[in-house]
Amino acid sequence: MLVATCLCGCCSVLSFAQVHIKKIRKTILILWCLTATLVTSTTVLMVTLQVLSKFEYQYVYSHTNRNTALIYKISSLWSGQEGSFLLWAFILSIFGFFVLRRKGQKASQAFGIYTAISFCIFLMCFIAQPFAKMDVVPSDGLGLNEALKDPWMVIHPPLVFISYSAMAVLFSLSITINKNISTEVNDRVLTWLRISWVFLGIGILSGSIWAYRALGWGGYWAWDPIENMALVPWLLLCGYLHRKEYNNRSVCIVPFSVACFGVFLARSGVLKNQSAHAYADGNIIISGIILCLIFIAALYLVVAKIRNRIKQKKVFLTNDRRLIINSFNIYAALIFIGTVAPLVLHIETPMAYYTAISIAFALAYSILLFAWDFEMLKRRNLLMLVVSTLLIIGITALSGSVKFFWLLLLWICLMPPSLWLVSGFRTKSWKYYLSHMGMVLLITGAIGSSALGKEGFIMVNPNSSTIVVEDIEVPLAKFVEKDTLIVSRLSMDILIKYSDIIPLSQGGFFIPYETKPLIILFWIGGFIIITQPCFVFLSTLFNKIINHKPSRTFITH
Repeated sequence: MLVATCLCGCCSVLSFAQVHIKKIRKTILILWCLTATLVTSTTVLMVTLQVLSKFEYQYVYSHTNRNTALIYKISSLWSGQEGSFLLWAFILSIFGFFVLRRKGQKASQAFGIYTAISFCIFLMCFIAQPFAKMDVVPSDGLGLNEALKDPWMVIHPPLVFISYSAMAVLFSLSITINKNISTEVNDRVLTWLRISWVFLGIGILSGSIWAYRALGWGGYWAWDPIENMALVPWLLLCGYLHRKEYNNRSVCIVPFSVACFGVFLARSGVLKNQSAHAYADGNIIISGIILCLIFIAALYLVVAKIRNRIKQKKVFLTNDRRLIINSFNIYAALIFIGTVAPLVLHIETPMAYYTAISIAFALAYSILLFAWDFEMLKRRNLLMLVVSTLLIIGITALSGSVKFFWLLLLWICLMPPSLWLVSGFRTKSWKYYLSHMGMVLLITGAIGSSALGKEGFIMVNPNSSTIVVEDIEVPLAKFVEKDTLIVSRLSMDILIKYSDIIPLSQGGFFIPYETKPLIILFWIGGFIIITQPCFVFLSTLFNKIINHKPSRTFITH
């Protein structure tokens, strides 16, 4: 890793050199191939040590044991801080080839910025010392935390680090943006925006499912500071994807800068008492390097902003498009403030704050969808109200809830899809309806599962071997595996909290439970939103194949 770090630094220095560019380009290619080979070999070596249970290494001893399943021995690479940095370094080394192969104006400087970022990550990986050895070789390891033995945790961290690496590529492309941005550069920025957005979205969604299943939080989101700092760049990317022209460098700079700040919060140890995801002990050198990255990025953004005001042409956006971008940016900014406030004020941000800003965003989002479909709204408003009301009646019957405020909010949020239904999805492309329908379903699932559920108790007799909750029979033997059992139905999930049992004086006990109506809509909506670009790509590819006409071959005799 030390050699790879030095070679990466050389790549960065040479990339900014402006003389004998062709010869330097070949040199840079060779150096980066060596760098990527070294980083890949180091990563493979660490995984091999984990699989072979080499407990003389501190990291292997701390995160595996002989009984750990093979898949979790491999995934334990990203269960600790040292291995996580190694995984990130590996992904960066692969993505570097995508930046290196680019040609054109300022391509070399773009690779120079990317390798400078990679240099910092490689250096942090080396400082973390993932291959530190034990003084005494133990016979077995401590094993992997039980909460991490979950299929969703196998894919969650790699997806997030792929997204962060894509944001690093996006950051490097900022140097190529100017007032007369070409279609090629614009499309390239949009491509890496989509890659960052998709992988971070899948990463957040998979992490949310993992927390719901494994940690027993009883919900899809806990407003944990580390969760929030992954959500903020995703929301910013959502807003940026609504732009048509990317001649503003903040589009490339801000997401990665915010992501780096999230990494700092997770790795520095400042949130060890506030977050279930933060590392308890931070390394002051690593924290300093991350802070330097953030400071340089912020300084770069300020300079770019000043230059843009002097030279760059103004980006003209429609009012609707500007409003939708601002709504995502404002929501992201408010979440960021709520997350950072406890570090400054030393007062925990109340859940009511996040609930309030989320309600405001849900209302604003619904109103903006109406603004986009105003002509359709004028013609179909009465029928839309009827359909939305019928949907609310159905939801009320399924959930058994009569909470007026939340049902009213849900009624408003269901109006856009009701309008689309009664209009037959006629006015816009299916791409528009697919993504925004996913967002509406996600908001509906969030409101329904959070606000329309109910809590109750199940009385268990001393000699009972089963319990009955919401007409479902559950064996008590299932609670040996988990303290909180989730029973899934199509209309709702039921969370049975065996860890919070209340014993009775005459024998037996009460088990508390709560219902989560419509929570499945949250997962479905999130899946639709995140996979929409994939469907668009497959549709485009299919149309090209269908419309392709083979050229005629003329044979002369």
